[in-house]
Parts: sequence; structure tokens; C-alpha cells
Amino acid sequence: MRVLVVMVLAAASAAAASPDLKRIDMAAPNAASELNNLGSQYYFQARYAEAEEMFRLALKAWSRRGDPAPDMALTMGNLGTLFRVTGRYAEAEPLLLEAIHRLEAASNVQPASVGRALDNLAEVYRAQGDFAKAEACALRAAADPNQPVILASIYADQRRFAEAEPILRGALPEAPPRLSVTIYNDLATIAIARGQMDEAERNALEAVERARRTLPSNHPTLAATLNNLAQVYRFQGRYLDAEQLYREAIDIWEAALGPEHPDLARGLMNLAAFYHERERETGAEDLYLRAAAIFERVFGRNDPRTLVSRNELADVLRGERRYTESEKLGRSTLAALERVLGADDPRVVRAQMNQSRLAEETKALRKTQPSR
Repeated sequence: MRVLVVMVLAAASAAAASPDLKRIDMAAPNAASELNNLGSQYYFQARYAEAEEMFRLALKAWSRRGDPAPDMALTMGNLGTLFRVTGRYAEAEPLLLEAIHRLEAASNVQPASVGRALDNLAEVYRAQGDFAKAEACALRAAADPNQPVILASIYADQRRFAEAEPILRGALPEAPPRLSVTIYNDLATIAIARGQMDEAERNALEAVERARRTLPSNHPTLAATLNNLAQVYRFQGRYLDAEQLYREAIDIWEAALGPEHPDLARGLMNLAAFYHERERETGAEDLYLRAAAIFERVFGRNDPRTLVSRNELADVLRGERRYTESEKLGRSTLAALERVLGADDPRVVRAQMNQSRLAEETKALRKTQPSR
């Protein structure tokens, strides 16, 4: 309850300016439900700041009515989901845990409501890289009649494609439009990782088309589909198309989620890699620096995402012939990655390749220099 009290008292005055809010009688018995529904409407429109205010006001209204379960728990879950989507994981986790506890304790709650809260908690852990917790939550959610798509996404992140793909394809025929976007996008991700570019392009195009048809133009999920299609075009050598889509995705993520969100950082990483491959090193350097700063603020200095972005930056410095800086940064990040991930992790192997490339270049350079 302590989290709830803090949350309720934090409702900002900006919500009072909402024209939709003025239509709600705050003294009416159904005020909390209407506020929650309005918050959900804003959430699906990717109007996250407005949605947050409505959910907070709904919680305040529920509290005035004596904390009616499970209605208040559903609103708590909605606010926790919003925090998850906007990258506020430390706020999302306790709120979702409390919502799940209340929903499971209630006698008149549909299993799907608990499943949705569990799925969102799984997404919190997935975003933080804790796949054991993420999988445990997703498995609990998948035991309900919901489509276990989050579980498949967690498997895909771990390159457990043989487990992920059947779940996604099995869920597709009955999936509602918005969920089908995620499924096609995940299938595209899997195909990209396997190097099956024709299959990846088909799924990525389907995801983009469905996203444009069913989602607002500023929705983060649309950005994810555009980013995947950009990846496909990059690997197919369609560079102008790839760059345009990367930039569109980045613009959407930044507008919808702000300049400090890890999804934005991942988009910046992909565009940086594209620039690096095209020997546009100055642009790549700026993007890797920005991505690394975001990852460090959100996840910490020794998180693999932070270390990988900085190691890729070291390779850009090599491309700029800034060998001393490259060697120092590359060596330190490689050692940290080995400690965090172990020597066999693909990210460590890539960092080792970067360091080997640097060593070969500097060795060749020394051979061309006249001896003194």
C-alpha cells in the first residue's frame, strides 16, 4: 500500500487541462472506471503522459471508494504496464507485483487479467536481461488461455528459435490485429538472425503493413517494425531504403518514449552499425556514444548492452585510425564482457574479433613505418 499512496499523491495538475477529463464527474460512483478507461484510450494512442495522469487519478478515485478489489488492481496493472513501456522498470516491477498479488487473491477475476499482468512483468525482466525471471512469469501467464507470445519473444531473445517459432506460428491464426504485428515482427527477427532474408523481408513487410493499418503513426511498435525492415534492407544492400527506415524508427521512438529509452538506444546502435559498415565513421561514433550513455543510465556501466556499445565504439575509433584510444577502450570493454558473459558468448566473440582486427592493423602499420 505504501507504493500506492505515493503514486496517488503524485497526480499532476496537467491532467486537469484535458478536455476529456472535464466530461467526467469526479464525484460519481463510476468516476474511477471512466478515468481508467480514458487512461487506456490514451495508452493505446501512445499518449503516455496523459495516460499516466488518468491512471493516477483513477487510483485516487478507487482509494476514496475504499480500495475495491479487483478494480483498483487492474488500474495498478495498467499503470505498471505504462511504466514498463516507457522504460521506468524500477517503478513498474513493484506495481505489477502488487497488482498480480491482488488479482490472484480476488475470487472474481478472469485468468486473462492475471495473465496480462504477468506478461507485462515478464517484459520488465526481459528488458532488464533477467531471462530466468522473465521466462518464469511468461510460463505462468501462458498457463492461462492467453496467447503465449511474450514467452516466444523471450525465447527469441535467447536465440532459442526452435522453441519460439512454433509458438508464434501457432498463435498467429487467432491473434487480434495488434498482437499479429508483434508476431510477424518476431518472426522477421528470427529469420534475420538465421540469415533467411527473403523470409525476413516477407514477415517484416507484413509487420509494417499491419502496424501502419492498426497503430497510431507515433506508436513505438511501429518503430520496431520499421527498424526490423531496415535491418533486412541493410543486409540486402538496399542502403538508401535502410537508412530512411532507421531514421523514421528513431524519430518515432524518441518522440513517443523520450531521449533516454533503451529501445531508442537499440535503434541508434543499428544505425551506427550501418554507418560503420559504410565507413561513415563520424556518424557512427556519435550514435554509439549516445547509445552507450542511454544504456549506462538505464542499466548501469557494466551491463552487457553498455559494454557492447562501447566496444563497437572502439572499433569505430579503429576505423578512424585513432589506434591508442581504440586499443584502450576495446581492451577494457572486452575484459568486462568476458567477466560478465563468459568467453563463449557471441558478443564476447565479436569483441575479440574487433580487438584482433585492431591488432592486425597496427601490426601492418608498424611494418610500413621506417625503422629508426
